[in-house]
Amino acid sequence: MKKLIGKVTKLMEILVKSKYAVVLTGPGITAEYDSSYTKNLNNRLMTMLDPEEFTIGRYKDDPESFYDLGAPFFSMIYETAPNEVHLALAELEKQGLIKSVITQNVDGLQKVAGSKKVFEIHGTIKTASCTHCNRKVAIEDVIPENGECELPLHCPDCGEPLKPDVRLHGEPLPEDFYKAKEEARRADLMIIIGSAIDLSPDNELPAACKNIVTINAEPTVYDGKAILSIQEKPVLVLKLLLEVIDKRDINIK
Repeated sequence: MKKLIGKVTKLMEILVKSKYAVVLTGPGITAEYDSSYTKNLNNRLMTMLDPEEFTIGRYKDDPESFYDLGAPFFSMIYETAPNEVHLALAELEKQGLIKSVITQNVDGLQKVAGSKKVFEIHGTIKTASCTHCNRKVAIEDVIPENGECELPLHCPDCGEPLKPDVRLHGEPLPEDFYKAKEEARRADLMIIIGSAIDLSPDNELPAACKNIVTINAEPTVYDGKAILSIQEKPVLVLKLLLEVIDKRDINIK
């Protein structure tokens, strides 16, 4: 624990010295919260990139089978809530120590936690859009809390099927991905939390940043390039980081 506290203290010092720090998060930030199923949601919805399961072509050709496969995950949004990592990142942003969060996760929880500047590079399960009239709706407005509703979901304006705002295989990258790329170029520090960051194009994002810190329970491809690598559960590291900051009475607004 003493060694970990030393690394977390160094992380705090790096944060304080940085002018524009951003965080990149992945499914690993919910790894210790399996009981709330959140990790399963993020990992399972990421398979929407699998051409054999979720594709934009399948959605357009057969919305009913698309929804048959994905329906359980839409209703599960009511069972999720921000965890200590989400809340800690929102607090770091509030204190001015980080400028934004780039996330691979599609659960929308970082925004729910209170973060103001979030880039959801794979989209979000929290909203759905009509590909015919472009109407966007909140999932909570079309799926009741008990999960009982007619599928596929239909646009309240034109009646056509709604598509979840998660990037499917065959679709262009979301606008947030390109905004995140610009944010990464602007940053003088990127902290990668809960992601192995080993898949393209996501692994391009840290490449533009000179100073990288990795925080993950497992090794990542950027550990060797990082100025600091902490191989530990993100929730523990973030909890300790807030404690260290509180003791030093650091607040940069």
